[in-house]
Amino acid sequence: MFLDQELKNIREAKNRVSICCDLHRRLVDIEIQEIRRGTRRTLSTLNLGLAVAEQILAFLREEKSRRR
Repeated sequence: MFLDQELKNIREAKNRVSICCDLHRRLVDIEIQEIRRGTRRTLSTLNLGLAVAEQILAFLREEKSRRR
């Protein structure tokens, strides 16, 4: 009877650990997805910034050539 109770306790503990591991795995997946989204946003913002910088440089070149 004592061993049956110990076995039951071990099984319950194993189930709790299994649930915790599953939740942790899901949390890691969510964090990785957020990192990827952040990287995409950063790259998108960087591309936009480079496009604006190109427009500014083109404008300055035009102004410089007009003054000559």
